[in-house]
Amino acid sequence: MELSAEQLQAFDDKGYVFLPNCFSEEEIALLRIESEQILKADRKEVWREKTGAPRTAFAAHTFSEVFRLLVSHPRLVGPLKQYFGEDVYVHQFKLNAKAAFEGDVWQWHQDYGTWARDDGMPQARAHEHRGVSRRGDADQRTASVDTRQPPAGRV
Repeated sequence: MELSAEQLQAFDDKGYVFLPNCFSEEEIALLRIESEQILKADRKEVWREKTGAPRTAFAAHTFSEVFRLLVSHPRLVGPLKQYFGEDVYVHQFKLNAKAAFEGDVWQWHQDYGTWARDDGMPQARAHEHRGVSRRGDADQRTASVDTRQPPAGRV
């Protein structure tokens, strides 16, 4: 998949580009099913509210084949490599499941300072995307892309 000149400009102007039908309905259904299974799992990567409700699941691409395939899929990686002109890798991946009006306060804002402190990101070369759900409210998924090669020992 190649981005058009208009899509590249949109990414420069808005910080995101919308790729309708990038993944099929069947692929999206599989991601939803896998997300639900991950959020139900008793794993250290799944953080929960005091009520036991899932809050977020970190690094699903490291233990879920479905999400490993997603983050390495040419339809996702190809446009990123085209835009940045170099290889890309996943620095941080999480499924955010916090329900509206439930649980503790959640600071959505994240930036390089947080990533450098918490994740060891050595340079501020990340892009974050937040989508809009089909209901029109803020989507609970965030994807960040760091355009460097991963530090030794990192996935």
